[in-house]
Amino acid sequence: MSIIPEQTMTGLAPLKVALVYPHSPVYHQDRITQNRISGIEEIETFPNLSLLTLAGFLAPEDRGFFIDEDYLTLNNFPFDYLQEDYDLVIITAMNHQAKRAYEIARHFKVRGIKTVLGGYHATALPEEAGQFAESVVIGEGEDLMPDILHDVRRGKLNKIYRSTGKADLKNFPPPRLDLVPDLKWYSKIGLFATRGCGHCCSFCCLWQVYGSRYRTKSVEQVVKEVQLAQSLHPEAYISFADENMLVDRAFARELAKALIPLKINWECYCDSGIADNPELLELLAVSGCEELLIGFESVNPESLLEATRWKQEQGPGYKQAIENIQKHGIGVLACFVLGFDNDGPQTVQSLRDFILETHPYELDISALTPMPGTPLYSRLKAQGRILSENWDDYSWFRVNFQPKNFQPRELMDSIRWLFLEYNSPENKQKRREYLLTLSPRLASLKAGTL
Repeated sequence: MSIIPEQTMTGLAPLKVALVYPHSPVYHQDRITQNRISGIEEIETFPNLSLLTLAGFLAPEDRGFFIDEDYLTLNNFPFDYLQEDYDLVIITAMNHQAKRAYEIARHFKVRGIKTVLGGYHATALPEEAGQFAESVVIGEGEDLMPDILHDVRRGKLNKIYRSTGKADLKNFPPPRLDLVPDLKWYSKIGLFATRGCGHCCSFCCLWQVYGSRYRTKSVEQVVKEVQLAQSLHPEAYISFADENMLVDRAFARELAKALIPLKINWECYCDSGIADNPELLELLAVSGCEELLIGFESVNPESLLEATRWKQEQGPGYKQAIENIQKHGIGVLACFVLGFDNDGPQTVQSLRDFILETHPYELDISALTPMPGTPLYSRLKAQGRILSENWDDYSWFRVNFQPKNFQPRELMDSIRWLFLEYNSPENKQKRREYLLTLSPRLASLKAGTL
C-alpha cells in the first residue's frame, strides 16, 4: 500500500521509510553460548551503522524509522512495525540473518509495499534474495541510495541496483543516530572513517561488498560524527567498524590528533602492521584508543598462506607485534580462525602456546566459515565439502563444511578447549600480572575484563 502524498514545496514527495535490521534467534543463542565459553558476560550491542548511514540520504521531509529487531526482541517489545504502512522498506542482512530477512521482505511485498534487500548475503546471492524482495542491492548502498529514493518517488524500482564500488566517502552524510529510539541501550556506537582492505583474504566477505580500494572520509567528517554521537549519548563508546582503519598512516595520525580533545574511548579493526609505528601507537593511546582488533588468523604459516600471502609474511612478527601494541597501553583483541586445510591437532597446541605466551588482552577464535561469494566458498563448493546451506549455520560459531583434518565436532571442541585454557584462573592471573607490568594503563580500559 503506497502512501506517497502530493509534492511538497521543495518538489519532493515525502516518503515514509522503514530501515530494518532482522533478528536471528539461532545466531543470538549461538552468541550467548560462545560468550560463556569465551568468558564474556554480556553480548555487545550496536545500532546498525549501514542502515543509519543510508537514512542520512533521506530528504528533510521524509520520515525514517530505524527498526532493530534485536532491540525489540531483547526488550520484549511487540513487532508492531510489521502492520505499519510504508513507502519503502530497506532490509540489510548478514548470512545468518537471511532467513528472517526473507520473511520480512516477503511480508511487506505481499502487502504491496516496496522492499529493498541489501547487505553481505544479498550481494553474494542476488538471485536468491530477489525471490523475496522487489529489489536487491549488490555492494555498498550509499552510492545507490539517491537513485533508489528517486525511483521510489516515481513509483518503480529496478530489480537490481549494482554498486560501482567507488563511492566517495567524503560525500556521505552522517549516520542518522537520532532515529535510534533508545541509543543509550546499546553498549557501543558504530562509526566508520575508511573503507576498503587490499589484503582480500580468501574467507573474508567484506571486500566482496566494499571492494579492495582504500578510501577515507575527511578528518572533519569523522570528528563531527563523533560529536553527534556524544550529543545523543555522552558516555558513548565508539567502535569504528572499518575493515582496516589505519592503513593510511598520515590519515590515521591526523585523525588521532583530532580525536584527542573529544576525550572519547574507542576501538577499531586494523592489521598487525601498525605495531611497527610507535609514534602512531602513542598518538592512538592519547586519543582514547583502548583496543585494536586484529585478525592474526593463525600461527601456522601454511594456514596463513591459505588466507593471503601478506599475512603469511607477517606471521613471524606476530609475537612482537602484540607486545609492541600492548606496551603502549592499547589492548589487543587477537582474532584467530581454526579449520584451514593445513590446521590439525598440532596447530591447536601451537595456538594455545602462542596465546599463553603473548597474553593478548582479549581473544576471539572462530570456526573457519566459507561465506557465499568468497573464494573459500567457491573452492569448497567445487570440492563437495559444503555440509550445509542452511544460512543459520553461517555465523562463525558453527562448522558448515568438512574440514580436512578434523571432524566438525572436533573442530568446535578444539575451539572451546582453547578458550578454557585462555580463561583458566591460573592463566588469567598470569595475564593480568604480565599486562599490568607491561602497561598500567591497561587496568583502566573499559574495553576488556582485567
